[in-house]
Amino acid sequence: MTIDLLELMRERIAIGLEREKTQEALEGWERKALLSLKDGKQYHFLVADGTIQVNEGPVDNPDMRIQASEDTIRKLFLEQMGATAAILKRKLKVKGSASDLMKLKHIF
Repeated sequence: MTIDLLELMRERIAIGLEREKTQEALEGWERKALLSLKDGKQYHFLVADGTIQVNEGPVDNPDMRIQASEDTIRKLFLEQMGATAAILKRKLKVKGSASDLMKLKHIF
């Protein structure tokens, strides 16, 4: 049985938050991001106070918009694919500021 995507994201975020590079990237960074999957499901990320929360559903006025398939998101969170490679292969679409995009590599 495949682990629920929300559960996987929460688990991998918790692991990622233990990394020094992730903590450095998140320092002073507060953002809302909307993840829209190709099947129509939506999740939102709230980044504040050195932590990341992820929940189901949309969020008002996101700073970043992310589009991908569930398979791509799973690969990103399982570190089977990097965010830069996913963007270059057009498997991941991200709309946001250039500095926000650079921080993604420390989160995924």
